[in-house]
Amino acid sequence: MAPVLCCSVPVTRVPFPAVLLLVLLQQARSLPSAVAARTNLTAGATMAPPDYITSPSGGFAFGFRAFTSDPTKFLLATWFRFGGDDSSQPQPDPESVVWFAKQSPSGATPYATAQSVLSITADGQLTLTDGSNQVLWTPSLERGSVLALRDSGNLQFLSDSGSQVLWESFWYPTDTLLPGQSLVYDPARSEGKVFAKRADAEFTTGRFSMGIQSDGNVVLYVDLLKGNDPHNAYWQAYTNSPDGNTTVTFDDRGRLNYTLHNGTVSSLIKPAASFAAGEYFQFARMDPDGIVRTYIRPKDGGTGGNTSWTVSGAFPDYGCIKWTSGLQGMCGPGSYCLSAPTPSSRDRLNCVCPSGYNYTDEQHRDSGCTPAFEPQSCDGENSSDEFTLVELLNTTWEASIYYKRFSSVTEEQCREYCLRDCFCAAALMIGGSDCAEVAVLTNGWRANGVTTKALIKVRTRNSQVIVSSASSRTRNAFAYMLIAISLAFVLIIAIGGLVAQHCVTRNRERQRLLNPSVRPFSWKELHEATDGFEKLLGKGSFGEVYKGTIRSPQPHLIAVKKLISSNEYSEQEFTNEVQSIGQIHHRNLVRMIGYCKQGNHRMLVFEFMSGGSLRSFLFNPETRPPWHWRAEAALSIARGLEYLHDGCVAPIIRCDIKPDNILLDGHGTPKITDFGISKLLGSQQVHTTVTHVRGTRGYIAPEWLHSSSRVDTKADVHSFGVVLLEMISCRKCHEPVAPDPPQRGEEEDETVTLFGWAAQLVSARRAELMLHGDADVDTVEDRERVERFARVALWCIDPNPLLRPTMHQVVQVLETSRTRVEALPDPADCYMESSPLIPQLKIE
Repeated sequence: MAPVLCCSVPVTRVPFPAVLLLVLLQQARSLPSAVAARTNLTAGATMAPPDYITSPSGGFAFGFRAFTSDPTKFLLATWFRFGGDDSSQPQPDPESVVWFAKQSPSGATPYATAQSVLSITADGQLTLTDGSNQVLWTPSLERGSVLALRDSGNLQFLSDSGSQVLWESFWYPTDTLLPGQSLVYDPARSEGKVFAKRADAEFTTGRFSMGIQSDGNVVLYVDLLKGNDPHNAYWQAYTNSPDGNTTVTFDDRGRLNYTLHNGTVSSLIKPAASFAAGEYFQFARMDPDGIVRTYIRPKDGGTGGNTSWTVSGAFPDYGCIKWTSGLQGMCGPGSYCLSAPTPSSRDRLNCVCPSGYNYTDEQHRDSGCTPAFEPQSCDGENSSDEFTLVELLNTTWEASIYYKRFSSVTEEQCREYCLRDCFCAAALMIGGSDCAEVAVLTNGWRANGVTTKALIKVRTRNSQVIVSSASSRTRNAFAYMLIAISLAFVLIIAIGGLVAQHCVTRNRERQRLLNPSVRPFSWKELHEATDGFEKLLGKGSFGEVYKGTIRSPQPHLIAVKKLISSNEYSEQEFTNEVQSIGQIHHRNLVRMIGYCKQGNHRMLVFEFMSGGSLRSFLFNPETRPPWHWRAEAALSIARGLEYLHDGCVAPIIRCDIKPDNILLDGHGTPKITDFGISKLLGSQQVHTTVTHVRGTRGYIAPEWLHSSSRVDTKADVHSFGVVLLEMISCRKCHEPVAPDPPQRGEEEDETVTLFGWAAQLVSARRAELMLHGDADVDTVEDRERVERFARVALWCIDPNPLLRPTMHQVVQVLETSRTRVEALPDPADCYMESSPLIPQLKIE
């Protein structure tokens, strides 16, 4: 006991907590070498952060990896382990992580803490739990007893006998394929996909994926988490066949191949230089920028001690000009894609903002860019003199949404056209003589071979609103902070602490803009502006609309929409969605100018449309609008929908397109209203609201009525088709149509639906009868345009969403007379078969 007593005498005066800390640090240093000897986890054993197991050769490790951004959180992952005992580098770099646990192939990533435990429970379940014993992740429901990491990097959960594999990580790849690993279509496991991470160091599901469809086609998708949809594909190998059964494999020579059902092997990626198997660490990865790349790293350190990963191959080439049929590209709206000056996509794609624009999300630059200034107003509040056009050479947005195009013009004329047009976001000089006005910048790219010159509209006056760099933002923020502090100090001295605090708080709340083009209103302001919500303009799917007047500084009429209550959106969700809606500007969309988020009040403020609704104009027999106006109005509505689907950061589904929701301004220009409000209420609320509002059943797509069906932008296409038929015929969709003229002896109730009537007329090549003899339809071209519009309308209302066109296709067909009507699909058989035959028509 004496030696113990001597050691316990506080001669060195070291506090007990310090002694305890030294002991813990010593244990931590010895932990990696102790854990490194473990090559499996058996029943009854546990593993907690920062523990890990290794493969027999020590080339891979599986266990807990701390996040660089937050060391208190851990990722359950498999990674390359270089140099044997890596106790000096216990934290693997993100690039070396080849697999990580997820709730599902496209689902959330469980984050462990220091209290989390991975174990094989008494009933044989592999389970990750948190400190309160709540299950964070469990991969298999079958009973097992051993978790082993193989030299291939494959993590396997084995049965009690050790002879049966119950689960393995190779069945559920995340973003990476290792040598010998294959990807197959398997709905029960990985769904045949690998998903890119949102960013290199973010272990969450990103925008892009590589998948094998049920028909065997190898496809690259954007923003598609479930199923197969060709509209979300920006590249495909065209390997589809009735037999399917295509397999993608990464071999030990660095080749990414696909094998067809008949044994034919082709390469997606071949390494630039051949090398012997076993000389390199290697993997194939779906990268966050949407390009699939293969990487290698010398096992012996390489020439000059090179220990970094090198890209050995990539596909697809020309990555910057890849986009879906719905015009979703590699970079978001408002930005342009910049790549290396070669066709190869080995270098990362960069998404860049033009001058005067800021990134929507600085951390994820592929989300797009928005103007750092208040866009040009169409209400006369600012003139074209306040704007200029900034040149971008060798840059184009030629896949963007055009709404005006001029041939054989000079650049000076092109500039003048865009500056005078409040809806023009940019102009493109194409080939030196063609000028295209662009409403929104989508799918831009810059390259030496591009001859188009882009002219970007930016504000010149009030230029302090424009923020062009991080340093200027910092300087402005510092200057504003000094001004705010000085003003607050004066207020405190002059008025007193309590009053000053109240005024500053109120001022901050009022001035806290979500974005430069949307302002917050208090409930009191809107109550006064609407005279106590006295003038009710109407009731819609999402709330009541009242007329009001604001002064900013001149009086302006406004429409205030009081949203129905919903428990599905949080404060942050409402703020985010209002910000998103407020950034949307298009000549055929009603502009939102403000909002109210005070207490339980949720209101949106829109520009007032003095022309009323399309319904009141279209179905008034005394003021029937001429056909030429109806045709141009239909095209304008289609362009507005196209913008919502393809021109925003994420597609916006309007959900309930009908003539009531299309308003006319003082010049008769149609504009869609209430877009984006569906996202404020939540999906379930919208489904309930849209499908139970009286009078909308004729417009909503069939998939809305089936809770199991996927509802996407094709639902809006269906509704637009119904509206287009109404605009052609000036008839309401739910009213039966009697044959005109009636036949002798015909029963009075012998009527057909609008859909059946239109289908029969189109099939008989007599679509002009839908117009009831409009005086302005007197040429062959006019009659062909009527038939083209009618065929597009029937194409849009096809019961199968996959057979409907996109709004981009609709706009292309409606705005050009070059499309042959014979090339458009025939009306769906169901509309012909479900309606009595019109006697006077001879169906060809």
